[in-house]
Amino acid sequence: MRHTFLRSLLAALSLFFFASLCSHAQQSWKPANPGGGGAFNSPVITSEGYWAVGSDLGGLYLSTDTGASWKAVGSSSGLTVTHIASIAAHPAGKLLVGTDGGLFVGNSNGTGFSQKYGTGYIAAIAVSADPNVVYAVVHPQWDSLQPYVIRSANAGETWSPTSSNLPANLRVTGLRTHPVDPNGVWVISGKGRFPDQAESSVVYQAFFSTDGGATFVRRDPQQGKLVDIAYGMDPQNLNLMYATVVQAGNVAKVYKSVETGFSWTNITPGAQAPSGVILADPSNANHVRIIDLDNQALRPPQTYGSFLWESANAGATWTKRTLSVSGGWSQSDEVWGMGYSYQGMGQTIGYNPASPNTVLWTNNQFLYSSSDGAKNWSDGVSTAVGANWRSRGIDNVVPVVVEQSLADANLVYAGYMDIGLWRSDDGGNSWTSLNAAQYTGGWSGKGGNTLSVVADPSRANVVWAQLGGNLENCGTPCAEPMYLLKSTDRGANWQRMTQGLPDPIKRLEGLTVAPDSAVNYRWVYAAVNGDIYLSQDDGNSWAVALSCPNKDCFRVYYTATNGVFALSASGVYRSWQGGQVNTWQQLALPAAMTAGWETSAQGTHWLHNAWTYSGPMDLASKDNNVWIAVKGSGKGLYQSADYGQSWTRVQASNWARTVTVHPTSGRVYLGSSSAVHAGGYAADSLGVLTSANGTSGWTAQNQGLAYPFALYARVSPNGTLWLASPGQGVAKWR
Repeated sequence: MRHTFLRSLLAALSLFFFASLCSHAQQSWKPANPGGGGAFNSPVITSEGYWAVGSDLGGLYLSTDTGASWKAVGSSSGLTVTHIASIAAHPAGKLLVGTDGGLFVGNSNGTGFSQKYGTGYIAAIAVSADPNVVYAVVHPQWDSLQPYVIRSANAGETWSPTSSNLPANLRVTGLRTHPVDPNGVWVISGKGRFPDQAESSVVYQAFFSTDGGATFVRRDPQQGKLVDIAYGMDPQNLNLMYATVVQAGNVAKVYKSVETGFSWTNITPGAQAPSGVILADPSNANHVRIIDLDNQALRPPQTYGSFLWESANAGATWTKRTLSVSGGWSQSDEVWGMGYSYQGMGQTIGYNPASPNTVLWTNNQFLYSSSDGAKNWSDGVSTAVGANWRSRGIDNVVPVVVEQSLADANLVYAGYMDIGLWRSDDGGNSWTSLNAAQYTGGWSGKGGNTLSVVADPSRANVVWAQLGGNLENCGTPCAEPMYLLKSTDRGANWQRMTQGLPDPIKRLEGLTVAPDSAVNYRWVYAAVNGDIYLSQDDGNSWAVALSCPNKDCFRVYYTATNGVFALSASGVYRSWQGGQVNTWQQLALPAAMTAGWETSAQGTHWLHNAWTYSGPMDLASKDNNVWIAVKGSGKGLYQSADYGQSWTRVQASNWARTVTVHPTSGRVYLGSSSAVHAGGYAADSLGVLTSANGTSGWTAQNQGLAYPFALYARVSPNGTLWLASPGQGVAKWR
C-alpha cells in the first residue's frame, strides 16, 4: 500500500510540474484592445476561405475562421516589412504581399514568408488565368510615380521587369487579368495614398496589354475620371467588361464593353447612377454589383453616403441601397469609417468570385464584412462585451500609454493615437471609450489622441488624463489643442483643469502622482509645453516647477528612493524635495550616454521626430538603482547603482524606448522599437528584453509579437506586465 501511495504521489507531482512547465511555456503577449483604429487595405479571400488584410503599420492580418479572430503576421513569420501596399491570393495556397520594401510570398496560413523581389513600392498584384503567371506593378519609391510592371512565370518565386510603356505620371491602384488569357492584363491608375498629389494632377485611367505586360494601350471609356474596370465573368462572353467613371460635377456614369475595352457603350440608367467598385458574379452573369463609397453627388448633407447598386439584368436597370454597418464601437458614422482605403478604390473591396456573397470592405480605420453580397455589413474588428468592446485581433493602432490602477487591479486605462483614451474594468478583457467630444477636436468623440493618463493610487474612481484632437504639427503648436482633465467617476465625465496652465496647451504628457501625498490633496505632475508643472491640490491648480531650457521636457517620475526625475530631449533633471520649484538640478551624465542628444533644438520631441530623435526616453527606479532607456545609435539602457551618481550601459540598443522594473522581484524589462506611429521594421529592433537583475543575462521576451516593437512597458503594482506595441496595440503578458 505504501509503495502504491508513493507511486501515486510521484505521478501527481510529475503531472503538476509538467502542467506548470506547459503553462509557463504557453505564456505570450496577448492583445488587449478595443479593436481597429488604423488604416487597412487590400482585402482578399483565399481559395481555402481565409481572409487576409493589409495595414500600414501592423503588417498582414489573417483570419482562418471567417473573421471571428485574427492574427498579426510579421517579421516573426518572415514578413520583414510593416507597410502592406497590396495582396493577392494564389490558388496554390500562397499569399503574395506587396510592401513598401519589395514583394513577399508566403503560405496562406501566414507562415513561411520570404522576399522574392527586393526593391520598390509594390502597388498592385494579380494572378493570371495561368496561376504560374503573376503580375505586379512597382513604383521606385513609396512617394514616386514612374510605374513599371514585373512578371513572374513561376507563381511568384522569381520576377523580371517587362518592357512596359506605361506613362510616367501614373499612380497605380489596381491590376486586373483576363479571365482566360494569361497575357491579358489591365493597369488601373488613380488616387493612392502616396504621393500627396493635387487632385488636378491625379490620372484616373486604365491601360491594357495583350502581350504579357510588355506594351500597354489606354482602353478605359475615356469619358471622365475612371473609378473601376472589371470583367463581367460571363461564360458566354469572357471579354465582357464594365467600367465606372465620374465626370465633371460628380456626375456618375456606367459603361459596358463586349470586347475587352476596345469599344464602350454608355448604360447609365438615369440622373442617379452608380460609380464605384465593380463586383461580378460568376454564378449569374446578369448579376452586377457596384459598391459606391462616399458618393459626393448623392450623399445627404453632412453625411458620408455610401451605396450598393445592384442589377439583375446586366446593367439595364439598377437598385440602390444605402450602406450601413451593424456593430462596432464607432457606430460607422464617423468621418474615417465609411469611405475607401487610403491605397485607393482598387485596394478597398475584396472578394473571391467563387464565393461572391462574401465581401470585405477596408477603409482608413476599420474592416467590415458582408455575407449577403454586400447588402448588409458587420463590423469586423471588434466584438461587443455588454456595453464594452473587445478586439478580434485586428488592430493596427499606435498605443502610447497603459496604466493599471493600484486601487483596483481590474481597472486599466490605455491611451492611443487616433482612437484616444479607453478604460477596462475587467483587466483588459473589454474596453469602453472615454473620448469626450468637446476635448477631441475633429474626432468628435469617435477617437482622439492620448499620450498620458494616471490613476489615483487609492481612490479607484479618480483619474487624470490628457485628451486632444489632431496631433499634426505639434511643434509649432498642435493643429488642435490638448486638454488636462480630471475625473472622479473613472472617466465617465471630465473636468477641465486650467488654473495656472498655459493656453493653448500644445504638448501634454508625463502625468504622475505622488502616492504618499495627502489623499484629497494629491501632488500631481505634468510636462506641459515642454516645462514641468506641479499641482499640490489634486490637480485643481498648477504652477511651473521646472522651466526646461529648451522647452523639451516630456516625462516626470516620482520615485520612492531616488527623488523626482524629469526627462527632456537635452538632459535629465532631479529634485530631492518633491519636485518643488527651485529644487531641481541637472544630472551629470557620461559623455558616451549624452553624445548626440538634442541639446539645441527648441522643442524637439520624441514623438514627432520618431526616427531621428536621440535622447532619453524612459526611466525606472528601485532601491538605490535607476535605469534610463536612451534612444540613438550606440545607446541603450543605462544603470546607476548609486542613486544616479555614476552610470554604466548595461544593454546596447539603438531603438531603446522604455524600461520598467518589477516592484518586488527587481526583474527589469527593456523595450526597443524601430516603429512608432508609422511603419519601419529594423533588424536591430529588439522588442522586449528582460534581466533578473537589470544588469546582465538579458533574454528576449517577444513571444506573441508579430514584430519586435516595444514602445512602452509597465509592470503594475500586482506584477502584471503590460506592453504598448505599435501595430498590435496594448498587450498583456499571460
